[in-house]
Amino acid sequence: MTVTNTNTNSVCFVVPDNCSAIAAPNCLLKQLVETCGYITTCVEGVESLPANAEPTQLIFIDIRLTANLCELLSCCTRSGRWVFFNVSPGSVDELTLLMAGAEGVFYTTDKPELLLKGIHRLNKFDVWFKRDTINRAFRQLRDKSDPAAAIQNMEVQQMVQQAGLTKREKNILLLVSKGAQNQEIADTLHISVNTVKTHIYSIFRKTNSRNRVELVAWSSSVFG
Repeated sequence: MTVTNTNTNSVCFVVPDNCSAIAAPNCLLKQLVETCGYITTCVEGVESLPANAEPTQLIFIDIRLTANLCELLSCCTRSGRWVFFNVSPGSVDELTLLMAGAEGVFYTTDKPELLLKGIHRLNKFDVWFKRDTINRAFRQLRDKSDPAAAIQNMEVQQMVQQAGLTKREKNILLLVSKGAQNQEIADTLHISVNTVKTHIYSIFRKTNSRNRVELVAWSSSVFG
């Protein structure tokens, strides 16, 4: 049976078959979740994993649900916010859980105050992992990034900032760069042609452009 719960103020606990679910210490976790204003439900077995939950709904999965961790992690690609609990310290790599899409992890050794802190953080749409795990994730993403592209993007932002273009002027500049004429720009932005002309004259002045050709050239040098 597949459970669909669209109540974002609810938390669905998914536990192994024939589990007195929410026996201690799980019972405490459930009680703490309820003290935060959530309505809790409990289902058993992998086949009961919610398939169409709201993106903001919390789904607490007992790590003992299956010995196949990959199967559990594949569930994180579904909707909902997946959190693992009943995790034995050192039994899983938090970074793997985080990068797979999980929102947090609770350990069997967590004290009540730590459980409650984690629930509050999740309630604020933060993730709940150790600081070291988050730092490792940031470093991994940074190592995969393109420093040259990041620097180029910064240079673009600096040039636009130095030119002093407003948000409206940047939008018009992009349309001009695509070959749009004044009437097309006016229709697209729902403003008058005279307003478009005023903005374009302002852009000419700020970018030291004498005409549209020079303006497009300036835009190409900035935005590529």
